Formats: sequence, C-alpha cells, structure tokens
Amino acid sequence: MSLYRDLHINNGDLVLDAGFNPEYLTDRAVIAQDIAHAIIESGLAHLLVSDRGTGVTADTKVRIKLLVEDDTRILPGTVRVESQDNGQWWVFADTIDFGPLSQRITEGLL
Repeated sequence: MSLYRDLHINNGDLVLDAGFNPEYLTDRAVIAQDIAHAIIESGLAHLLVSDRGTGVTADTKVRIKLLVEDDTRILPGTVRVESQDNGQWWVFADTIDFGPLSQRITEGLL
C-alpha cells in the first residue's frame, strides 16, 4: 500500500491512460511532483529561466533549496539544484522514506 497517492499532472494537464482514466502517482513520484509544482507556483522556476548567467541565479537556487527543504518528507541538507547543458534545471534530494529523487523543474517553461 502506498503512503502517498495523487493524480499525475504533466505540463498542467491531467494524464490519462489508454482507457481515458486518470493516471496516479505514488510515494516518491508524488513528492517529486509536489516539489516541482511548489517551485513553479512560487515563480522561482521562471527566474531561473529568465535570468541565466546573472547573480540572480545563485540567489534563486538558494531560495529553491530552502523551499524544497521546507517539505517535511525531504531529508534536510540533501537538496541540490543543478543546470544541464540543454538549459534544463533539476532538483535532486533524498526523501525520508523513499530514497533519492530527481525532478526537472523547468519542464514546459522553455
């Protein structure tokens, strides 16, 4: 049995299976989705995309780390925010109950 269960949302839309029923996420995937939504809703993901290569980026990364560490399901001190060569931003963290997770936070913003 899953501890966490939620609807799967991708790019703001509900994900449906082949029978047009909603897909669900469980446990680690729920936490990752919640983190991505919190970052996007806070406006911090847009700052990362719009202020590439400026001093604002370092501040935004710290603000994202603090936001993610506020989630009680995340192990404090394990959050990393990293950029890939293709311009995508990712959050990496360890959950208390489900191990490590990684989540792209700029999906649909570029």
